[in-house]
Amino acid sequence: MSTQQTIDNLHKYCESNSANFQIWQGKNATYHWNRGKVTSSGLVNGVVRKLAGIDATGRQIWVVAGSFKIAPDGTILRFTGIPKSVQKQLSTITVKETV
Repeated sequence: MSTQQTIDNLHKYCESNSANFQIWQGKNATYHWNRGKVTSSGLVNGVVRKLAGIDATGRQIWVVAGSFKIAPDGTILRFTGIPKSVQKQLSTITVKETV
């Protein structure tokens, strides 16, 4: 498993959950993730935001909820808003298309 395979699995997980490759519905909130930088050791990190509400013009308001880290071997070390059991699955298997 590689980092890219895990990210591909995350895209599929989000698309099956929300029809958007970066948004998913968690237990108590809607989340959005953005990939950040890749460190010199190959660690991928980024930010996770939570939907806080909708403003008067209808725009979504997102606030920082946490972050994520994916090891070079594809293991999810941390991912705010995704249960640990799902993180483990996304790190170890290829998620099949549900379209």
